[in-house]
Amino acid sequence: MRINLLKYYSMLITIVLLSWILAGCNDSTSITPEPGQKVKVLSYNVWIGFQEQDSLILSKYTDWVNRLDPDIIAYQELNHYTQEDLEELADEYSHPFAIQSKEEGYPVALSSKFPIVNFQRVLDNMHHGYIYGVTNNIHVFVIHFTPFGKRGLKKRQEEVETILAHAGLLPDDEMVMILGDFNAPSPSDSSYYLEHGPDYGDEDYSVIVAMEEAGFRDVYNMFHDDFKKSIPTPTRVEQVGTRDANRIDFAFVNSALAEYVVHADIIHDEYTDIISDHYPVYFELEF
Repeated sequence: MRINLLKYYSMLITIVLLSWILAGCNDSTSITPEPGQKVKVLSYNVWIGFQEQDSLILSKYTDWVNRLDPDIIAYQELNHYTQEDLEELADEYSHPFAIQSKEEGYPVALSSKFPIVNFQRVLDNMHHGYIYGVTNNIHVFVIHFTPFGKRGLKKRQEEVETILAHAGLLPDDEMVMILGDFNAPSPSDSSYYLEHGPDYGDEDYSVIVAMEEAGFRDVYNMFHDDFKKSIPTPTRVEQVGTRDANRIDFAFVNSALAEYVVHADIIHDEYTDIISDHYPVYFELEF
């Protein structure tokens, strides 16, 4: 009996030691943010799949995005892309993980340097659909709400209610971001709209108000008081004609994640003037 006990305790010690070793290995490839870790996030409506995968535009984009080197990218309007196409695009900027909502219509997509787990596609009762996944221990929702100005308002109100209901299932201390093209204006920009009278200027602000009342913060507003358009770019004006400036692309974070946001902007430069009709929303986290 004593020999059996010795064998048992020896085996138990071995299991504990192996657990410690494996735990150490897991720490080195952890998908949980580590102290001091910086995470760069990009949300981009890429206008009908980089205008139907135009090779010149794609070349400019891959050059630009490699220099920016984001860790997480949320896409809208990834038209004409298959899952395989998305994976090939993500490989161009060293994102080994990428998933999209669908392969027809106006897909949204998510790519990341970190594994994407618990992934869900939600298409029912949504105009374009949305995706949800967890990457680097951050819950990410990529959305693209219905367009059509005032005519689409009721649908956008329903869509934001659905997103917030889904996000509401998560514990309050979990880190959450909701990114994409909301096709809706923010009340924080109301003074600009009143002065300039653009398309969205006299529209209801309830979609963005719903986000804010649910406790989500607009990352751009965390660092800027001024209005900065997210649409149109010069390319849009040239191809489609003039259109009033609007800010309808947003990145929202909940209170558990907001404390880690250290920088945010809507990027206007010589590349983003050309790549799409929208400008991308960009922000950085430091844990």
